[in-house]
Amino acid sequence: MLRSEADREARFYGGRRAVRRSSSAVFVAVLSLVLVAGCGAGGSSGGEEAESGERVQVAVTISVLQDLVEQVGGDRVEAFSIVPVGGSPETFQPSPQDAGRISESQVVFENGLGLDAWVKDLVESAGNEEQTVVELSEGLETLEDDEHEEEQEAEGEHAEGNPHLWLDVANAERYVEKIRDTLVEVDPDGVEEYEANADEYLAELEELDGYIKEKAEDIPEERRKLVTFHDAFPYFAEAYGFELVGVVLENPEAEPGSREVAEVVRTIEEEEVPVVFTEPQFNSGLADTIAQEAGVEVRELYTDTLVEDGAANTYEAMMRTNIDRISEALG
Repeated sequence: MLRSEADREARFYGGRRAVRRSSSAVFVAVLSLVLVAGCGAGGSSGGEEAESGERVQVAVTISVLQDLVEQVGGDRVEAFSIVPVGGSPETFQPSPQDAGRISESQVVFENGLGLDAWVKDLVESAGNEEQTVVELSEGLETLEDDEHEEEQEAEGEHAEGNPHLWLDVANAERYVEKIRDTLVEVDPDGVEEYEANADEYLAELEELDGYIKEKAEDIPEERRKLVTFHDAFPYFAEAYGFELVGVVLENPEAEPGSREVAEVVRTIEEEEVPVVFTEPQFNSGLADTIAQEAGVEVRELYTDTLVEDGAANTYEAMMRTNIDRISEALG
């Protein structure tokens, strides 16, 4: 993990809400200066249809969504992820520079369900009334999420479910359809390209979904048990026939105490789970400790972020890598 990410995670575990509340006034003040300077320099209006020869400017909250947008948008779209590759949306602290970039975007795609709630302040502070903002999870059936529920309620939001919908490929397909429809609305001249790109990509996702199901079915049913670092896999488990028996990080506000760690170790031993799955955006030290005590392996899966190498540099690569590693570890 990069030092900046480690620092963010340390702040996160020490009390993310307190950090957010104490820094919000300073952030808004600095943001205002950035946006005023940008307007004085002749920044473009975000909500207008793309002019001839110009690409549609799109901001997304995480790199997984950026890949989906680029698959649909092709050469007509220029997308950037607010959370950098390798970063975690759950530990991310936006900067005025992020707000400056988002103010120039015609479209903002967020996941929703509390995963990237910080983007609402960025959009509001940017003050671009012509900007199109789309919550990709809206309207999709969700599963319970104990990890994010307390945070959402503290911020005055209704706890609506686990946000990691895209780890079920069927939900990623719904995201793609919303992205396609939004881009057609913002840039109607590109309708043929957007629809063709989306059709081609949806066919690839159907193939991906079949691949994951086939690999999962090859694992003996009694071995389809997962212990993961945080609660990101309920949709994956439900879609592909796995049982979530343990989560290392139950409370996003603090690392677990010795009793909680012992409980995870006991679960691993009782359920005869051979591996603990960690994620690159989190420090793996805790998972390493649990695995050592339980006498099992540690493997890495991908959830909230892509990585720059081929293992997970696209959504499709990420999902294939995940099921391949799960199959190898449990099969």
